[in-house]
Amino acid sequence: PAEPSWQVRPRRRQSREARPVASATPQVQAGRKMAKVCVISLGSESAPHIAECVRQELGDRSASEEWETSKAPVLVVVVECESDGEPCPAARQFVRALRRSECFANYSQSIGRRAAVLGLASSVCANSAAQLGDGDKYTGASRVERALIAGGCTALLKMGTMEVELQSPEESAIPWARAVCAAL
Repeated sequence: PAEPSWQVRPRRRQSREARPVASATPQVQAGRKMAKVCVISLGSESAPHIAECVRQELGDRSASEEWETSKAPVLVVVVECESDGEPCPAARQFVRALRRSECFANYSQSIGRRAAVLGLASSVCANSAAQLGDGDKYTGASRVERALIAGGCTALLKMGTMEVELQSPEESAIPWARAVCAAL
C-alpha cells in the first residue's frame, strides 16, 4: 500500500551528494516535467474532504503551500457554494484577497500560472436543486474562476461541478481530478 504523501520517508544514502528532500521546482519523471499543484479548499463542510480526494489523485504533484506564497504553476481550487449558489464566506474572502494582491497577479502572469476550479453545490433537497438550475447553483465557483483569471491565471480546463448531496466523489470529483492530471 502506498504511504500518504504527508508522511516523511527516510532517505537512503546512495552517494555523498546532497539531495533535497523537497523541491519547489517541477520534478522530472520519465522525461516529462511534473508541474506542482497547489490545492486550495474554500469552504468548511464538503470542500476540505473533496480537496483531500483531489490531492490524493494528484499524488506527488500536490504541493502543500499557502496560495498567497505558492510558487506552484498550477492552482486547483475547490469551492463550496451556498444553497442559493452564492460563494461561501471563505470563497468571498478569497476573491477579495485576489483582487487586492498585485504581487499575486504579477507573479501569476510572469510564470503563466494556470488554474482549475471545482464547484460544489449544496441543495437542501433534489427539488430545490432542480428549481435553481444547473448554472445558478455554481455562481460562487464561477466568481472564483473569474477572479483567478483577472488575477493573472489562465484556465487549465473547464470548471468542474459536483452536487454534494446527489453525487459521490467517485462520480464527479475524481474524474475531474484525473482530467486535471491529464491537462498538466
